[in-house]
Amino acid sequence: MKVIMGLLLSMIYSYLVLPKKEKESPKISPTLYPIIFKGMVMIPISKEKCFHIHHWIVNLFILITSLFIYIPKIIIGFSLGLFLQGLTYKDRFQFIINNPY
Repeated sequence: MKVIMGLLLSMIYSYLVLPKKEKESPKISPTLYPIIFKGMVMIPISKEKCFHIHHWIVNLFILITSLFIYIPKIIIGFSLGLFLQGLTYKDRFQFIINNPY
């Protein structure tokens, strides 16, 4: 039941915060150089390029980690939902992008 609650919360979060299309910024979009640019994890690797860590990768990491350490079921459901949602973007496997900083 808690996994389902987490999935529902991830759907609400996706609808309210995440962009509908790739290459758009989330509605909550802080910048914290050099790690976060407009709410997205982007790490500069040169003046021209940076490494984009998509949210589906972060959530996949949480799901894999939950196999080895205890993570509450609601977080597992939330991470599962965001993992699946992240795979819907067309640029889901594009990791090296132009440096936006």
